[in-house]
Amino acid sequence: MAHDAGRAMTHPDIEKAAAAITPDVVRQTLLDMIDIRSPTGAEAGMADYVVDRLRRAGIDASQQLVEEGRPNAVARWPGRGDGLNLLLTGHMDTSYSGDEPHLHGEGFRPKGIYRDGWIWGLGANNMKSGLAGIVVALEAIAKAGIVLRGDISLGAVVGEIEKAPVEEFQGRDYSGYGIGTKYLVSHGVTADFALLAEPTGMRICTANMGCVWARITVGGTVAHSALTDKAGTVNAIKVARQLCEDIDLWAGEFRNANVCMNEHAHVTLAGIRGGDPWRLSRNPHACSVYLDIRTLPGQTADQIKRELRSVLRRFAERQRMEEPALTLLVADPPLVIAEDLPVVTALSAAYRSVTGETTATYLRRPGSDAVHLSRYDVPCVQFGPGGRLHPDAKGRSMHAVGDHVLLDDVVLAARIYLQTALNLCDRPARKEAG
Repeated sequence: MAHDAGRAMTHPDIEKAAAAITPDVVRQTLLDMIDIRSPTGAEAGMADYVVDRLRRAGIDASQQLVEEGRPNAVARWPGRGDGLNLLLTGHMDTSYSGDEPHLHGEGFRPKGIYRDGWIWGLGANNMKSGLAGIVVALEAIAKAGIVLRGDISLGAVVGEIEKAPVEEFQGRDYSGYGIGTKYLVSHGVTADFALLAEPTGMRICTANMGCVWARITVGGTVAHSALTDKAGTVNAIKVARQLCEDIDLWAGEFRNANVCMNEHAHVTLAGIRGGDPWRLSRNPHACSVYLDIRTLPGQTADQIKRELRSVLRRFAERQRMEEPALTLLVADPPLVIAEDLPVVTALSAAYRSVTGETTATYLRRPGSDAVHLSRYDVPCVQFGPGGRLHPDAKGRSMHAVGDHVLLDDVVLAARIYLQTALNLCDRPARKEAG
């Protein structure tokens, strides 16, 4: 049945709850969060903050241990039990640690700064601004004492940032790519729908690119560097350089052949390792090329594998060598959800009610936990305040100038989260079946 896409419900207690969402409260919440250093692997301080904050508002909140020292923060505002249930969610880890010597500026440091309507600091964009918005929205519902038909849950998760244990880079510092959300949704924190507060520039996201990480390794000759001019000596780095030319050609064809919602699939040559810097007196006997491949809805990791194998076989035949070895390191599938789902229509109606405007849906490029929730039968829409660039950025990306967010966007987002929850969770579940 249709999901009443045009329906705009206004809960009678909306104004009472919205009164608790003030710029001062939102600003201080976000500044507090930024001041808690929480790189991937060290999110416990943020979990402590979220749980303590929600408990003080009278909300049932606790920690869910994902692995030693890394808890998700979970909370629940129960409804009467016959309505649609909503999970508000976001990740606690930041894109960087704050210690990188090559990153400079306020936006790369775990210290919140408010200036001229903008908040700067590590995590302000990705995604403590969205997390602050959903915490304040849930607090507002609790303070107003609103009882809905369905439950509202909150999940602040560890390990979302696009990192993965590869080769010698092991341990919690590299344990990302959805580890917290996968644990969350497979260990009892479920809902009919989810709203993920990722930075979307205040747009509604119903689709997300997937990602495949691939390692391709070519071999060379074990030899002393003083003897590499002898016939038959193969330098693995030189072979890899030639292979990269073939990969570049394939990447262009791959991009042109795959388009969805005005976005192209694409390939980044993201790393290369060959030889031993500590022993340059040896010919490089192996060299690996690392690819980040962004995929579109409908594409699978094994489709990508077959395409790459074809490229590698042709290269090997031309070079009269063994086929380079291909290993997939990450396979994060793409996502698309229907635009008439209740969570999308409720969010759209809330956006229109709060801002007086409409916004088109789009496909988001960076990786996202929305895919894991949706794969576990919790369809997830994404919407968040991060993503708007300061005028001084002058076209540079957030990763170049550092995390920042417009406070007005965070306040609006919190009010939109509030109205979405009240709209969706007061719908009787039985009317949305089918």
